[in-house]
Amino acid sequence: MPQFYAAIYTLSRGAALIAACALVYMVGHIALEIILRSLFSTSTFVLDEFVGYAVSVCVIWSLGYVLENSDLIRVGLVLDRLSQRAQELLTAAAAFLASAGSLGLAWMFWIRVARAYQRGTVSSSVAAVPTWIPEGAMMLGLCFFALQALAYGLRHITRHPSPAPQVPLATPVE
Repeated sequence: MPQFYAAIYTLSRGAALIAACALVYMVGHIALEIILRSLFSTSTFVLDEFVGYAVSVCVIWSLGYVLENSDLIRVGLVLDRLSQRAQELLTAAAAFLASAGSLGLAWMFWIRVARAYQRGTVSSSVAAVPTWIPEGAMMLGLCFFALQALAYGLRHITRHPSPAPQVPLATPVE
């Protein structure tokens, strides 16, 4: 089982790295657009579309990594009043629900991806991006998160330690 947790965490780290690259891409594309508009009175004409795709990759693809590193915002109104074991079981139940919900959304995206691919649907921009590509990226990100949420839930049931390095925050949150 430790190998399963480590493999899923490695997958989440890889997805987070791709999300970080998408963030760097967004900054670069926006800077290019500023330069083109202010100095050359032209544009790439696809900024809003491509940055929208990159935002979705940034958010969805980084979820598993953020979950495993305990960096998601959590309100402890209920958990703080429970015993340690009850906290672990409730956290596992929530993780399993998140995994199931993500798989459900991924299935809906699969339907959209298959339909867009069969029909040859493209975006309405100058780039005419086949819509199955960004929708497929969303579907993959949801699958990655579902796997990480499943592993996270299983870890809380079995009390296995996280494969994520335990690095203290530079600025403690109180």
